Amino acid sequence: MYVGRDFDPSDTGENERYTLDFVNDMQAGDVIASVAWTCSVAAKSEGADEAAAGCITEAAIFDGTKTTQRVSGLKGGVIYTLRADIVTTNGDTVALWSHVECKAPA
Repeated sequence: MYVGRDFDPSDTGENERYTLDFVNDMQAGDVIASVAWTCSVAAKSEGADEAAAGCITEAAIFDGTKTTQRVSGLKGGVIYTLRADIVTTNGDTVALWSHVECKAPA
């Protein structure tokens, strides 16, 4: 499910962490047991990046209802979709995603 707002834009060359919070999508008391993040070029992007999947640079971390992923190597002029798929301790599977636009420095 789309989180309802996009991440703040990134600049080419930045190496940043992005966080998604599943608090509204989990049962009370449930926590994240595992997570997998993906990065792809958004359908609405006019730019292309054949190596988008490689922008996920290390293992994601998670605690309670939040998960964080480091992302680097985004290309200017491309809008990316960052998606986190979780499995909870209750056995539920939930996905959240948002966009991040990468801008080339002016």
